[in-house]
Amino acid sequence: MKKLHFDCECSEVWASPKNWKTITGKKALTENWYVQCVFYDPKFKEKYPKGFPFRKKLNKLKTLEERKAAVQLYLEEIPKLFLDKGYNPITKTFMIEPVQEEKNFLKELCQETPFNIALDLAISTLKKAESTMNDLNSVVKNVKKSAMQLRYDDIAVSEITRKHIKLIIDNLEKVDGEFSAHKFNKYRSYLSIVFSELLEWEAIKSNIVRDISKRKQEKNIREVLTKEQRIQVVNHLKRFHPEFHTFTQIFFHSGIRITELLSVKAEHVDLKNQKYKALIKKGTSYEWKECVIKDVALPFWNKAVFGARKDDFVFSTGLVPGTKPLKYNAIRLRWKRNVKTMLNITADFYSLKHLNLDETTELLSLEDAARMANHKGTKMVSSVYAVGEKQRQFEKLKKVSNSL
Repeated sequence: MKKLHFDCECSEVWASPKNWKTITGKKALTENWYVQCVFYDPKFKEKYPKGFPFRKKLNKLKTLEERKAAVQLYLEEIPKLFLDKGYNPITKTFMIEPVQEEKNFLKELCQETPFNIALDLAISTLKKAESTMNDLNSVVKNVKKSAMQLRYDDIAVSEITRKHIKLIIDNLEKVDGEFSAHKFNKYRSYLSIVFSELLEWEAIKSNIVRDISKRKQEKNIREVLTKEQRIQVVNHLKRFHPEFHTFTQIFFHSGIRITELLSVKAEHVDLKNQKYKALIKKGTSYEWKECVIKDVALPFWNKAVFGARKDDFVFSTGLVPGTKPLKYNAIRLRWKRNVKTMLNITADFYSLKHLNLDETTELLSLEDAARMANHKGTKMVSSVYAVGEKQRQFEKLKKVSNSL
């Protein structure tokens, strides 16, 4: 095995047929003619555990003399292609040895910072909601892996172009399967957040991700619980998981996000005036807001804060007051285990917010539902949360009795 760049290796190059030098006659052209070797890249050991077969087919050449000349040429040039020029047949790129000298750009975010390191540094400076940071880290992890496979990881971040980003995502699609329009747009959105941070640090001159076109996607109607399922869920949780039942009822009537509700402490709750304070996180904006405790939700709040000390989180370990905040994933897993699996229900926990805001829209108005969700306008409620509003509009229009 020959050692190549980046710990890659290649086998000896061989030709078919084995007697290509001495073979003669018309039957020789019926043989399968090719030159081949096996290329090993440690970054692709899972996909190609036995190596990547690099083959040059020669059957299209019409004469025996042409095929023999081509074999001779490839036997000489393929080793040079890999060893001297650093060609990687898996990524179809030419590899360049990294500079070994450690520089400041490995520690500080600047235009010379290698791409993958710049992504890590940008992520470390971002302050977003926990769920957003989880998604950002997941996307960046996959992007970095793809960049390494394409050997873009050591390119200075300021030299990364839209083409690099598109090829990185194309490579991810080749490995993981074609992205849905929704998944592609999510990657674009989260990468744009990271590149905006790089722009703030003047590591790049523009946010190139914003100029990548979105893919058109079909808008699906959010699945919510049916009336029968709501009764089933309430009865089941009330009987077998009373703490989760309390949290579920409070979340349903709150209109805020799961992470925002989990950050509420006992000192933020004013039962007498039926309100509580929550830190609402919208994009880069963090703002304390007063939220209403509905009459129907008051008994659940009374139960939730009972025995809590002033500085306790209302929902800590076991969904009871405590000193440690509960993670978003704890709610998702409880719903999956106790509702989806046990009751064979497919709607997710967050659909409860959609259900509540839709019913608030029906009973009051879009404006009231937007205020409950702490949205500045009605656009988000109308387009995302009020899942039944379109049908209600249809029903209203059907009853219009004007005639010609």
